Amino acid sequence: MTPSLSIVIVTYNSASVIRQCLASLPGGWDVERDDISLHKVETIVVDNGSTDGTPDLIRREFPWVRLFADHGNLLFAGGNNYGFRQASASLLFMLNPDTIVHPGALKALVEFANAHPEAGMIAPRVVNPDGTLQHNTFRFPSLQTAFYGFFEMLAPMDSPQNGRYLPQDYERVREVEHILGAALLFRRELYEQLPGMDEKFGIYFEETDWCYRARRADWKLLYTPEATITHLGAHSTSKNPEKSSAQFYKSQSYFYRKNYGPLHYLALKGLTLLGLTFWLARTLKGWLMGKIDVEKVRLRLWSYGEILKA
Repeated sequence: MTPSLSIVIVTYNSASVIRQCLASLPGGWDVERDDISLHKVETIVVDNGSTDGTPDLIRREFPWVRLFADHGNLLFAGGNNYGFRQASASLLFMLNPDTIVHPGALKALVEFANAHPEAGMIAPRVVNPDGTLQHNTFRFPSLQTAFYGFFEMLAPMDSPQNGRYLPQDYERVREVEHILGAALLFRRELYEQLPGMDEKFGIYFEETDWCYRARRADWKLLYTPEATITHLGAHSTSKNPEKSSAQFYKSQSYFYRKNYGPLHYLALKGLTLLGLTFWLARTLKGWLMGKIDVEKVRLRLWSYGEILKA
């Protein structure tokens, strides 16, 4: 029996979070738990070379999971693309390991997709562990959002100036520009037309680029509040903020070069130089005031150099 939904999860040292994620999913044929009624769900986990026992935990506690490991670290885009190739359903759900799927969410997503065949990608409602809203739909990157990325004190992170939709927008079905990759449903027809994410990104902006290409190919991207997912957030990126920051801005530069052309990229580089000058001054001030140590200064200077080269 061909499943109606394939869930693809990429793990990397995710032993601390993957148990609660998989426990919230239907176990193999045991689909009544999520009330998907007569639809088989398959769950695929692609492990990117974990060293904390993640694959062993999955094999031991969740034998119904289709686990793929021992292929090394393919990063986020590559790991998901690998999982997409193993999937057999007409609907695929890209899901982070640090998520918890609420009861009925999968059923709601499948029913919404069936009712909206024009939607190539669908975003559920995503909340923080305390139940508050977590923004998971955004407008495409712009020079304005790039500016506020460096001068974050000038506009709230969750404001429209930073590419966010208003909180009240999350109470209704609507079309969106791009969707957070932590929980993103898409159709096999879209995947066959646009086969996965660009692996040159590695991490950050890979789903943004995929959504951008989907919109250019005339697919609609929709949001529904009827399906809810809890996302812990920053599971793998918070461990090394300087490295994560450097990778973010490298991916941002690649996105601009690929999709917006040389003039927008040059404008971005100008903003980057201005922003890094500000960051450098702030870092040196923090060091002189004894708020940060020499090692932190060294790490930040390294990340600034990597960003400048992007």
